[in-house]
Amino acid sequence: MTRRAAIIAFSLVVAIGLLGLQSWDVALGRVQRGAIKAIEERTGFAVKAIERAEIALLPLPRISLSQVSFTQRDGALAGEAVRVKAHLRLLPLLGGRLSFDRVDLIAPRIDVAVPNGSDGVIEWLSPALAEIERLQSQSKIVISAGSVFLRANGAIQSVVRNLDLVIDERSLNEPLALSGSLNWRGIPTEVSLLWPMVGGNAKAALSATSSLLKLRFEGSRSGPGEPVISGPLVLSTPSLPKLLGWFGEESRLGSALGAVAISADIQVKPREVSFNSAIVNLDGERLDGAIKLAETGGRFALSGTLAGAALDLGRIVDRLPVPTVDVADTTPFDLDAWTARDIDLRVSVDAARLKGARLNDVATYLLVKKGRFETGLLRAGAYGGSVKSRLLALATPAGVDIKLQAGLDKVNIGQAASDLPQLARLSGTGTLQLALDGVGRTFDELLGSFTGRINLAARQGEIGGVAFGELLRRAERSPVQALRDWRQGKTPYETISANAGIAGGLLALTEAQMIGANYRFNLAGSAALRPRTLDMTALLTSPNGALKLPFLLKGPADAPDFDIETEAFLSPAGTSLTPTRITR
Repeated sequence: MTRRAAIIAFSLVVAIGLLGLQSWDVALGRVQRGAIKAIEERTGFAVKAIERAEIALLPLPRISLSQVSFTQRDGALAGEAVRVKAHLRLLPLLGGRLSFDRVDLIAPRIDVAVPNGSDGVIEWLSPALAEIERLQSQSKIVISAGSVFLRANGAIQSVVRNLDLVIDERSLNEPLALSGSLNWRGIPTEVSLLWPMVGGNAKAALSATSSLLKLRFEGSRSGPGEPVISGPLVLSTPSLPKLLGWFGEESRLGSALGAVAISADIQVKPREVSFNSAIVNLDGERLDGAIKLAETGGRFALSGTLAGAALDLGRIVDRLPVPTVDVADTTPFDLDAWTARDIDLRVSVDAARLKGARLNDVATYLLVKKGRFETGLLRAGAYGGSVKSRLLALATPAGVDIKLQAGLDKVNIGQAASDLPQLARLSGTGTLQLALDGVGRTFDELLGSFTGRINLAARQGEIGGVAFGELLRRAERSPVQALRDWRQGKTPYETISANAGIAGGLLALTEAQMIGANYRFNLAGSAALRPRTLDMTALLTSPNGALKLPFLLKGPADAPDFDIETEAFLSPAGTSLTPTRITR
């Protein structure tokens, strides 16, 4: 036998001899009483009932309790475990006392009482943390294959499954440290927490990793009184809407965002979280600034100012679940779903894209309060000109009151056409003013109530697809030839102007004309907003008015028919010549 083996054997003999000198009563009653008392002192759990108790000295001394029911002293937490294993400390055991350095809860089912109507993780964790904080010291607690049921007045609010958690042993004034894994709402998550149990400046840390969330915080908690938590935070998610849904938050505005990453110096106060020196990445586009989350009057509020180099506004708008304009849809507007949270957010970027259009020096905003939704462009440069817009929706007894304003000033249409295919046949410099106001419970009511105006002007450009000057020359020589292949070429213009009024869901042109060097083109008629159809006529005339060629513009607004009115007559102005009928 080696010297080391001899020493180990001798030590075991001595230990067994010491144990044998003690007056050990291993009867079930004493094991239960000693184990229960020690567990209550070192874990804060009050054991209510057990089915069986067992003690084993080898290979390591431990006590095993079967079918254990327990609760915290204030009743905030209660449950039962298939088995509780308490690992005995050897030195106190040699003195005949039961003391544990680790307690294992195997397959526990834990019920946590939470405030009625609460839906936040912090509210759910507060009662359990408060009870642990009152403990002077605590054994190491290991939870294996556990389940946690969060209940309010007996009703289940949420369930945590597959809980495998280690709460480290701590002495007086030492922080609570835990780590492990869990499955919440179908998402496996790794977590760790370091939480101070006393006032004053103390280190605090939290990390969580899942398929929806990566979070890391290392800072401090200061006290006493209402604590303030501060320090650097890094958070990222591949899908903000899915992350919000994981936490039970269904946000229509949140659906506008995709992958989000935030790094900031945070400061957490009661009912308020500030993100200072924040760096926000939205699908890889960086914004810098400050954000604040607060609770006021029972409503959460988000406010902040962000600035960056570039932002795709069109992508954000496209993700919003905006219903299509359909008068056949009788579903009432649900403005409450869009105004469930207060928002005051200002964003400015050097460059932005919106539905293909390129903007520069952009300042946009979003203001949301209960029953009020407002957004728009405070300023934006666009193709040598500028753009502004404002959309306001208000909840009223008659439905939702919509106010829409938009303006374009000195925009180079030719440059814009390179990004907007719908403008491919148009060039020049354009200006637009739009103002609409309507109220209704459905799209049909809203469109039928719209009132407002539209003013359009453009100068020094061309329209592709038709050559009005050439068409007049051909019509003067032969009306029949004018009908052949007239949809080609280009028409230069000096000015375009159009003014329209809107009332009762009908747009009526009060003035619309295009003037070129050798022609004048006038348009008159109306557009019905509900069915989105056009019913207009146009007249193309020569400079001296001697030749007039009528057109019809009718049909769906997105694809109307534009053609020469073949049944009309052409007659020289101021003469008695017999009119000539134009036929195909």
